[in-house]
This record gives sequence, structure tokens and C-alpha cells, in this order.
Amino acid sequence: MQRLPYRIRRIWLVLFLTTLTLCLWLAHPPLTIGQKGSAEITAKSSALTQPVQQGLQLYQAGDIQGAIKSWEAALSNQQHHSNYADKISIQTYIARAYQQVGQISEAIAQLKQVIDYYRQTNEPIKVGWMLTEQAQLYSSLGQQRRAITLLCGENQNNGTCSQDSAIEIARQHSDKLGEVAAWGSLGNAHRLQGEYKQAIQDFKRSDEIAKGVDNQTYVVSNLNGLANTYASLAKRNQRHAEFASEVSDNKAAQKLQQYTVGYDNQAVEYFEQSLNLARTQNDKVNELRSLVGLVRLYDRQHPHDPDIVNNTLQQALVVLEQLPDSRDKAYTAIQLANLLQLVNQKNKSVTTDPATQCLKSESLPKSIELLNKAVAINQKIQYREGESFAKGRLGHIYECRQDYQQAINLTQQALIGTVADENLYLWTWQVGRLFRATGRVQEAINFYEKSIDSLKSIRGELILQQRDLQFDFRDNVEPVYRELLELRLEQTNNLVRESDIQHNLESILPIIDELRLAELQNYLGNNCDLALIKKPVPLVGKNTAVLSSIILKERLAIILTLADGDQKFKSKVFWVPVKSQEVRNVINDLRTKLEKRSDLENTYKARAQQVYDWFIRPFISDLEKEKIETLVFIQDGILRSIPIAALFDGKQFLIEKYAIAFAPALTLTNPQQSNPQKLHVLAFGLTQSATVETDAGSKNFEPLTQVKSELKAITTSLPKSKGLLDQDFTPERLQQELEKNTYPIIHLATHGKFGIDDRETFLVTGKKVAVNRQKSLPSEIYNETLTLNDLYQLINTSHGQKKPIELLTLTACETAIGSDRETLGLAGIAIQAGSQSAIASLWKVDDAATAQLIAKFYQSWHSGMSKAKALQKAQIAWLQKHQQQLESHPGYWAPFILIGNWL
Repeated sequence: MQRLPYRIRRIWLVLFLTTLTLCLWLAHPPLTIGQKGSAEITAKSSALTQPVQQGLQLYQAGDIQGAIKSWEAALSNQQHHSNYADKISIQTYIARAYQQVGQISEAIAQLKQVIDYYRQTNEPIKVGWMLTEQAQLYSSLGQQRRAITLLCGENQNNGTCSQDSAIEIARQHSDKLGEVAAWGSLGNAHRLQGEYKQAIQDFKRSDEIAKGVDNQTYVVSNLNGLANTYASLAKRNQRHAEFASEVSDNKAAQKLQQYTVGYDNQAVEYFEQSLNLARTQNDKVNELRSLVGLVRLYDRQHPHDPDIVNNTLQQALVVLEQLPDSRDKAYTAIQLANLLQLVNQKNKSVTTDPATQCLKSESLPKSIELLNKAVAINQKIQYREGESFAKGRLGHIYECRQDYQQAINLTQQALIGTVADENLYLWTWQVGRLFRATGRVQEAINFYEKSIDSLKSIRGELILQQRDLQFDFRDNVEPVYRELLELRLEQTNNLVRESDIQHNLESILPIIDELRLAELQNYLGNNCDLALIKKPVPLVGKNTAVLSSIILKERLAIILTLADGDQKFKSKVFWVPVKSQEVRNVINDLRTKLEKRSDLENTYKARAQQVYDWFIRPFISDLEKEKIETLVFIQDGILRSIPIAALFDGKQFLIEKYAIAFAPALTLTNPQQSNPQKLHVLAFGLTQSATVETDAGSKNFEPLTQVKSELKAITTSLPKSKGLLDQDFTPERLQQELEKNTYPIIHLATHGKFGIDDRETFLVTGKKVAVNRQKSLPSEIYNETLTLNDLYQLINTSHGQKKPIELLTLTACETAIGSDRETLGLAGIAIQAGSQSAIASLWKVDDAATAQLIAKFYQSWHSGMSKAKALQKAQIAWLQKHQQQLESHPGYWAPFILIGNWL
């Protein structure tokens, strides 16, 4: 489906999930609000009849808040009676009403009491229903793990769920409707986690049971779930294709686009089936959902045939008018207002979003009409958050029309009624943009800062929990930080007093840190737990300098930060007049040339010198005055993909003058001196060829012939170290070794791949597994892989590993050229593994060079050097040994980088 602001998607999810339990409650109603607004009461106490009836009438009339008050009054009266069944029935009503006005936490609290009651009265089937409904609410909050635990347990294995889960309860008691609802809800939770294959299996299980009991409403819901899953797969592949296109990898982009088209076709097929079935059932709600899902897909599939798109959109608008006023209808009106702006755009990019971008559209008047309708509906049902959201979206349309005063008025009204932080960040950002456009710079800065404060509070919910939101980060979250940084940096240029300049730069560095933290958490997903430190990097060492970079649309900012004598730091900024696309082009070109080890003409030097002029030349006098020995880089975006050691001043490489390290963020790096004499290594290596299974098919890796000598050199130079190869390199053996001993260093000499997100980032092990895709075909043999989360779990659950790892070394790994996200994997892997620092290669390095460089590094570190200086010595030793030889090319020695603690 089309991309929507987080709030709409979350509400839309709640509305979709409600369908999954609808039939369940019609079949077994304790007290049911029916599908078409009718009510059935089974309460026996005459004392409750009037307030309950009154609440039902208010609910049907769209007065949800009034219904809640009536039922709460009935519940209060119930405290004086002993009929707990009546009380539970009323609480169920209240929970449903809370959902309708977005009070999800309150709804969950009511359901917990209901579940406790049914457990006490030994009514397991009803326990299962309520667990499913509770899980749906947790899903709507982005808490997918919790939802999955309720539905199936913590460890789902081949369709087997734990005894107290909703699915297993339904199975044990032959409750087919309960089982179908739980499997469908599980499918949605897996989809939102990004577990698309598992989601498809769950929906198909649910669909099979629904057809067996001939329940067409559930069939429609599952068809919608399958359609949305394939649409999510298409969106993911399209984003990957865009990344590939950015770096001119046309072959990969074409292949990924083919996958996108296939997934889109599958999504359309399921939506069309859902639409036809909903119409035969006269199910207007699901008819509308199917139409809305088809609009954006048709728009992508038929760019030269706008009629099919517009006809579908018009059908959706007609059905919308046939529905009674409700929160469902209000948010669908907002969704259709978005679609009216999106359709018929020339740019079909997945990043196109009318919530944060200004799109040219002839349909703006109709979009405004729909948003005003949403405002009116929400006012009628007294849903303030929804009213505020619609007003905020109206404000954005007026922002795009450059009617700034009207935009400011509407957005400020949205802020007044906003409670949810995920909306607060959006509207404070919008006000910031509006004040910036009208020249009110300081007020703009204040609102940008409020927006970032809101983002901090929802980082776990907005950025981490829902995988289909991860790729929105670059478009809908990251710009808040960058726009604020640009305003703050521009202020610095207008200041005269040195103290004012320093004060302003001091306020900028934490914002850069917040951006870096948000990027990493977004990349690592909900498996990430970042331990922050309070002591900033520049205060650690007098001979250390920090260089931070920020890529803006029209220029590049480089900030040098040094420690002074008063345990404070001083900074200065240098602007490079280069546009963001040129930065990308230069860095990609340099990276490509550096990787080409057969380059006899050293064509990389011109680019290496150009980037040296950006980063180092403006600060030479400062570095020399402060007698700097170590440079720590906190890089932005594409700049992470090059080895800074290879920068060239015309005579020598940067590594020949400075030790170099990279820090993911100031507050994520805690430089502490280790005791090199007590260091020993647990090393695993893979020498044989390997094949791994990926979503795009199998991927083959060549043998690493020098890994055996690499591990021998390590275990020889560092006493008490252990090296294990090939079939001994398994996740189980790694865990066993960590259980028995504490190892300060873990060294993995194996193939690795850093992907678009942490799920596509893996290390290859020596363990072989058989995979059978089709029963009629023989099994295929693949090497098992370790994801970042697998590695994290192995290290952090091993009782023998009592102290944090001092260093995680990865050789033979690689990142792709040009992807901002893939290079985050290098920064994230040490953090995820619970290591203070990591050494890894930016691309696959010559096997023999790797063995020699790493052995020299360990020897130098063991002798008492810092890690940064030990790596510097190893790289300089390589250069001196191979002077005037092909092996002096940076492609051999430069890609090894140190991340994190450099001491």
C-alpha cells in the first residue's frame, strides 16, 4: 500500500485487525457491538440495562466518548453488585470504545482484567479470544514481540506454539474461529516485523481454516493481509533497487525491479480477490480497504493509463460516503487525500510522500475537502487526536501552497490538540519549517528542537519496532536533524565573538550525536540496546582530535573538535562548497578506484587528494599546534564507505602521519586503556568455499586459502589463544567456548556481508545445513549464517563471557559501494556484539595481505601500543615493505578500519 505518516498507518492497522475478531465475537458474544452497528445484550441484571442500552445508542450514533461515560457509570454501579459476568461484559465494551478513540493502553488495561476473569472462571476459549485481541492492540503500538508471544509464544517452531498461547488454546478446544483470528493476527505481527515469509505462511494457515468453516469475512481479511505483505515486499525491493541505481549498479537494480514487479502483481491479485469477495458479501468496510490498497499499486503498474487509477479512486470515494461517521471513516478520508496527491505523479519512487513533501497535483482542492471532512467527523465523535491530525495535514497543504499564515494557524491548532508524540514531532517540525520560510529563524530552531525531543521519546516505537517504517527514516525523520543542523551552523557564520561561536558549536555536537544514534537504532532495529556514556570523546586525550561531517544539500560541513587545558573542548567548522550529489559521486569514484588493486597508474590519487583537501588541509595548523597524533572520525552517510587512511596530501598517505579511528557517535565511544599483556584471542576461520541462502537466491563465496596461516600467526603471537577452522566454526561451538572462558578478543576470519538492514547483514559459518524447498526435489546444502542479532545473543547470553569484549575483528567482510545504510553495519556490529571496538574491512582484501596485516596489528598491540597506533604501524610496515611495488596500492592495506575504542 501507499506510504502514510506513522499515525495513520498505526490507526489503519487497528482498524484492519478489528475485522479479524469481528466474526469471533458475533459467534460467541458476551456483549457484542455488531458489524453493522447493531447490538446484542446478554447481561442479566436489570440494574445495568438502562446505562448499557444508553451507551450502545450513543456508540451507534457516533458519540464514542458519551458511550464510554455511560458504560463507565454502569461499571461504577456494578461495584455494588456481585455479578462479575456483567462487569466483564461492560469492560469488553469499554475496551472496544477505547480503541475507537485511540486510547490503546487503556483498552489493554481493560482486557487484562477480562482475561484474568475468564481464567478464574475456567473459560479457556474466551481467554484465547481476548489474548488475540490484546495481541492486536500491542501490534498497533508497534510492540510486535509482545503480540507474537501472546499469539504463539516466544519460540514459534514449525507452526508449534506454546500451551498458553492464543493459537494453542484454540487448537486444544477445537475453536476454529479463534484459531483463524489468531493466525491472521500473527501474520500481521510478523509482517510489521519485516518477517514477510513467515507472515505469508501465517495468513495462509488462517485462510485455510477460514475456508474450512466457510467464514467469508475472515477470508477477506486474510486476502488483505497477504496483499499488504506482498506490497511490503515490493516496497522493500523497490527501495533496494533505488539504492543500486544511486551507485549505477544497473544490473542489480534491474533484477531488484523485476522482484518488485512480481510482488506488486501478487499484491494486486490478492486485493482484487478481496474486493470481489467483499462486494458479494456487501461488506463496505473491506471493499473500501481493498480499493484503497489497489489505487497506489495500479498507479505504479499503469503509469500511462491514469483512467484505471482514477476510476478505482473514484469508486473508493463513493464507498466512503456510504459508511457511517467513525474514526475508521475519518482516517480513510485522510488516506484518500494522500492518494489524490500521489496518483499520476511522474516520479513513482517509493520515497514520494505527501506528508513531508510538496507534490504538484490538480487534486489539491479535493484533498482539502476530504481533510475538512475528516476534521468534521472527528469533531462529531469527539476524537481530538484525529481532529488535530487532519488539521496538521491541511496545514501542510497550505505550506506547499506557500500560504504560510494559514499553514501556521492550522498547524498550531494541530499542536494544541495533539497528545501522541509521533504526531507532536511531525507538527513541531512543520512549524519549524514554516517559521524558517518566513524568516523567523530562532523560533524555527526552537520548534526543530522540540521535534527532536519528541523523536527521542518515541525512538523505540517509531524507528525500531515496525520494519516497514525503517526505510521511511531517511525521508521522514532524518531531515529534522539535518535541517536543524543547517540552521545552527548558519548561525555560527553570523556570530563574531569567539565565546558565542563555541557555545553554538557545543549545541551542535549533541544534535549530530542524536542523528548518529537514531541512524544506528534504525539500522539495527528492535534488537538494539545502546549503552551511552557521559564523557565526550574529545576530553579523553590531549593528542586526539575529532572530525565530524554533515552532508547538506548544497554544502558539506566539517567540524574539528579538540580538547583544551580546562577539561573542555573547542571546535571550529569548515564549509566545503559541494552539493550532496557531488559528494556521493566523488566518494563512490574514490572507493571504486581504491578497490582496483591492479591500477598501475594509481588513478585514485587525484580523488584521494581532493577529499584530503576537504577534511584535513583546512585544519593543518590546528593539528600541528596541538601535536595531534590520533584522528577520530564521526562520518556522515556515504563518507563512511571510504578508508580515511588512504587520503593523500600529494606526498604521503594520511596514515603515515596520524593514527586513525572511527567512532559511531561521541556518546557511544568510551576509550579505555587495555592491558595488552593479558590479551588472548578466540579465533574462528573458514577456508573452504561456501554457499548461503538469501531472499534473492543462493550466494557463493570463494575459498579463503590464507585463513589457516592467519589464525596460526594469531595464536602464535598471543599466548592462551585458540583457533578453530571450518567444520569447527559453528554457532554452537562459539557458544561453548564463550561459556567456558572469557575472551577479550573474538576474531572471525570469514566471509561477511553488510546489507540494507541488520537482517541482511551476516557472517558465514562452517556449519552446513540442508534446505528442502520442494518435497519432490533433493535438499540443497547451504552454509549457516550468523546475523548481528545471532552474534549478540551468543555473546551476551554466555555466562563465561563476564566482561565486555575489547575487540571484535572481522576479516574478509565487505560493504557495497555507495549505500548509506550498508556502511552503518560496520559501526553497528561492534555495538551489537557488546564489544568496545571492532576492526573490519570495507571490502574483500587480498587473502595473504590480510594475514600479514592482522598478525602485525596483534603483535604491535600486544607490545603496548594503542589499537589505533597498532593498526597504523601495521599499515605503515606494509607500505615500507612494498615500496614501488603493486602491493603498495591502498587496495591491499587501507580497507581495514578501527571502529570504537582506539586505546
